[in-house]
Amino acid sequence: MDPRTAQFTAFCVFNAVCLAAGYGARRKNLLGEHTARPIHFITVSFVWGAVALLSLWRLPPLNANLWLIAIEPLLVAVPAFAVVPIARRLGCDNKQTGVIATSAGLGNLGFTLGAYLCYTLLAGPDGQQGEAALAYAVAQVNLMAMAGVLMIYPLARHFGGEQSGDLSIPKLIATSFFDLRALMVHCAIVGVVLAYLGVPYPLVLDDYHVIDLLFYLGAFGGYFGIGLRLRLGDARMYLREHTLLAAVKFAGIPLLSVGILALVNLTPVPLAALGQRVVIVEAFMPVAIQSVMIANLFHLDGRMASTLWLVNTVLFVLLPLPILVFWLA
Repeated sequence: MDPRTAQFTAFCVFNAVCLAAGYGARRKNLLGEHTARPIHFITVSFVWGAVALLSLWRLPPLNANLWLIAIEPLLVAVPAFAVVPIARRLGCDNKQTGVIATSAGLGNLGFTLGAYLCYTLLAGPDGQQGEAALAYAVAQVNLMAMAGVLMIYPLARHFGGEQSGDLSIPKLIATSFFDLRALMVHCAIVGVVLAYLGVPYPLVLDDYHVIDLLFYLGAFGGYFGIGLRLRLGDARMYLREHTLLAAVKFAGIPLLSVGILALVNLTPVPLAALGQRVVIVEAFMPVAIQSVMIANLFHLDGRMASTLWLVNTVLFVLLPLPILVFWLA
């Protein structure tokens, strides 16, 4: 096994251990389910924010990369809104419909899976492209987060129902970039600005493996929190929902991505080749762990969200992942 594949395998094992630890902590009554909300809040706001800033700082400042701003919102909006009528036909209630829409629109593109996969498997023979691939992937996941604030948050708020202390949909959209839940987006903007201004990246951070440490810290917060809400016995309750999400994630979004890139390549300034490879890899990613976090924060069906995320991730490991590793390694 080459070093990059071994590195990715170790990261996957760590994720699984964190998930099991959260699950075991709840089962042993060491921590309650409610603990997942503050853990996810800290992870999304501060840890992921730091990763976004440092990774995007290294993004090559090319005008062609601006295509990601147009591509990613489409990859969020189209599947999220398309599955709503289908979920209704399956007999899902409001909270379940919100979970399915959120799960369809958000993929695990970040450093807990997709970005790390790009970082390790798109590095090239000399390993020099790994950081650039990571920057593209982090750019994409942050654009997904921005699109999520504008489109997925209101969907979650709508299907979650009125709750005391929650913002109305118009106010949520207007103020979402000014609260701590959107800190990752602000950090991403700072990182892009630093890159385009040519501010030197502090290479000393590489010497201390800061990015790798943040990867693991973010993975701990994300997966441990999900484990606190996970109910393994719920998996059999949602067979039709699992099938729907598998079709969307492993066929619908990849086909949509290929179609969009084909149109982009007809323009005078297409997306860079490495960026296109990142988009294709990310197109196969399973349900985002953010879908569980959003379900927790917006009063959707958190248990259903955890189950859909787990099953979709397992299906990804069994089906698309071996093909991607064989193709890229």
